[in-house]
Amino acid sequence: MKKLIILVIPVSLLIMSCTELADMEARRQQRIEERGVECRYNKRGGVENCRYAN
Repeated sequence: MKKLIILVIPVSLLIMSCTELADMEARRQQRIEERGVECRYNKRGGVENCRYAN
C-alpha cells in the first residue's frame, strides 16, 4: 500500500503539470490571435515580412 501511494503522488503531479502546460500554451496562442499580424507586400504581391501588431 505504501508503494502504491509513493507511485501515485508523482504521477498525479505529472498530470497536473501537463495540464498547466497545455493551459499556458492555449493562453499564449490566444494572445497571438488577439494581437493580429501585419504583413508588408512587395510590388509583385509577395510577402516581404510580417510582424505582430501592437
